[in-house]
Amino acid sequence: MDQKIQKIVAATMSEKIIIFFDGYCILCNKTVDFLISKDKKQKFLFATLQSKTATKILNEIGFQEKQSKNLNTIVYFKNGTFKIKSNAVIDILSELGGVYQFTKIFYLIPLFLRDLIYDQIATNRYKWFGEKTTCRILNPNKYTRIIN
Repeated sequence: MDQKIQKIVAATMSEKIIIFFDGYCILCNKTVDFLISKDKKQKFLFATLQSKTATKILNEIGFQEKQSKNLNTIVYFKNGTFKIKSNAVIDILSELGGVYQFTKIFYLIPLFLRDLIYDQIATNRYKWFGEKTTCRILNPNKYTRIIN
């Protein structure tokens, strides 16, 4: 494992959380913008699923390459473990604190139902919200929490 990847994975073993997202998806990009604006404690780091860095990190943490090529999911990575789909969304929002902690109530809904709704949104996200023609260009000067 190269040193850059080791540092990133080590950071998540402490207080940082990495969120992997589809860089072409407008809904996903707007969600990242929202999270950056609300994440006052700067807990989150972000990487597009299409990036080489994301592929390396995901492979290193045991997220199978087949899964990482499936861009219909968001990946939440914290303390050496990852979550996907509705579990990832709930944990991401609850990490923001404040009123967002109440999203944990959605854990009362069975996983198969939550993921069914998640899958419907993920499958239709380009049709409903649009798709960028290029992957998000991440400006590290503006977004210091973006992993390239």
